[in-house]
Order: sequence, then structure tokens, then C-alpha cells
Amino acid sequence: YDLHTETIIDPLDGTSDLRAKLIRACSSTSISDDPIRILRAIRQAAKFECKIDIETRKALKQAANLLPNISPERQRDELFKILEGPKPDASIRALEMLGVFPHLLPELSAMKGVEQSPPHIYDVWEHTLSVLGYLGAIIASLRVGYSADETNDMLTGFLTLRIGRFREQLAEHFAKSLNTDRSVRAALFFAALYHDVQKPATRSVDESGRIRFFDHDVQGAKVASSRGRDFNLSNDEIERIEKIIKHHMRFHFFTSRLEGDKQEPSRKAIYRFFRDAGEAGVDLVLLGLADLRGTHGHSLTQETWIAALDIARSLLENYWEKPEETIAPPRLLDGNELMKELDLEPGR
Repeated sequence: YDLHTETIIDPLDGTSDLRAKLIRACSSTSISDDPIRILRAIRQAAKFECKIDIETRKALKQAANLLPNISPERQRDELFKILEGPKPDASIRALEMLGVFPHLLPELSAMKGVEQSPPHIYDVWEHTLSVLGYLGAIIASLRVGYSADETNDMLTGFLTLRIGRFREQLAEHFAKSLNTDRSVRAALFFAALYHDVQKPATRSVDESGRIRFFDHDVQGAKVASSRGRDFNLSNDEIERIEKIIKHHMRFHFFTSRLEGDKQEPSRKAIYRFFRDAGEAGVDLVLLGLADLRGTHGHSLTQETWIAALDIARSLLENYWEKPEETIAPPRLLDGNELMKELDLEPGR
């Protein structure tokens, strides 16, 4: 802006692109000069609700094979900003369409087209994208200040009624930091992106024709941990991601038992859930709900959803409102007291 003439200095006509909400490379070599701009373009398109110019899209795709020239830390930072930002499902789909995965997230490519048995309505890849979308919607509907009037979705209405009272605690959960540069939310979405990564490798078909994926959760946690180390994530982030993926099927086990057998998780089962998951237990509840919606889509019944919400409410209630009763009960007796009362010497 020229203060004297009060005019905009705009040699590339950027103001027109801003008005049109269009992202355009400034030169023919902008992307190849710094391939991290592939991820940045997708992130900014989602954040500012912009479209990407056709020629720029071609340049993004052509430069995808140059991403390995970028440091893992810069790749990681842009990816995690995408996962933390709006529309992570659309952004990840865009990256896949640009041919980025073989050079950034190579493990994810095998998920495309891998068929699943009912109640799954999508293949593994489309299911994963659906879970990302639902996870974002669920977290948004549980934010402080959210009004039920903001949705006409009945299932979201049930969600806010059943577990809406935990908004403040959820805000505190996501305000905590595993790393000063990246958020708890981003780690959760990375785990959601990788939660079924080992389904292609563990896929089998039983005698009845049902498709199964034995141990995909345990093996998937190892793959995600390895990718996290390649990105130089902190140990706390890797541990959180690994726990979320390793234990993500437990929520579904609780839900199916409640719906099918009318059996609620016992106090011991809830204790063991949080003993193994720790703070990641909160993330597991949110991922479990998103995973359920991403599995059934519009075929999800009210009965199944309410059963899942009852499990979510029970777990969160015990974690935040009754921790001394269930999650971390005080010890009734310890070794020092035994030594004192029975006059024992220290030993194994």
C-alpha cells in the first residue's frame, strides 16, 4: 500500500485472487523450489475456504516426488497443521489425489480398495476419511459454547444430551500439551488416520465368507509409532498415538456387549481400560464414536448409537467424576505396612 498515492502495489494481481478465493503459485518454479508448499497449499485452501488454480494443481502433482528432499520436521509440521485444522478429511483426500502418499505417508496407499464386511459400508480408505470427518464434527459439537440449535442431525443431538456435560473437561484435555509445537488434537487425528493402517496386511476371509482383520490394532500401533519416529515426534506423542491405535477396539467391545447382552462394563473393566490407556482413554472415547459413525454411515441405528453414547458417558463419568472410586482407588495396604506389622525385612 502506497501511503502517498493511497494505492495498492500488486504486480501479480493478488487482490483479484483474494476476492475470488483462489490460491495460485507466484511463479512456474514456486512449488519445485520448495515442495513443502504442496502441503501448505492444501492446508491454506481448507483454512481459508479457497480453491487452487488449475495450473498450480498440476505443479503440485508434478512436484510430489520432490517431497523427500524436504526435512522430516518440515513435512511433519505442515501435516500436523492440516490434521489440526478444518476439514482434515478433505485435505487428506486432496493429498492422496496429488500423489503425495508414496513420498510422505507410504503406509496409507495400501488401504485403498480393501473391502470390509458389513456393517462397514466403505472400504478401509473411505472409512478412514469418514472417521476423520466425523471426529472433527463430534469434537466441534462438544466444544464449550456449542448450541444444540446448530445441528439438525438427530444423532448429534443425542451426543450433546448424553455427554455434553463434559465440555469443560474436554476443553482442558485438548488444552494440555504433549509438545510445545503440536497439539493433543493433532496427535488424535494422526492416530485416527492410522488406526486401520494394518487392515490390508491382516485381512483374512473365514469359512462363512466374513472378512476379518485379526490384530490390526496391535500391528497398526507399531506402524504408526515407526512413522512417528521418522517424523521425529516426541516420545510423549508417540506413546499417545500408540495407545490410541492399540486399544481402539475396546470401545466397540463394550458397546456390542451393552447392545447385545445388556451388559455394562464392570468396575474392573473400566479400571483396566484407563490403566492401559491413561489420558488417551478420553481420545479413545471420541475416536470410538467417530469410528462407529464412519463404519455404519447413515445406516447407524438409534439403538447402537445410544449404546455407544452410554458407554462413552460411563467411561468419562468414571474418569472425571469418580476417579478415586474406579480409576485410581487408594491402596488398602502397602508393603511398608506389611513389613511393619509382620516384622519383615526388605526383600523380593
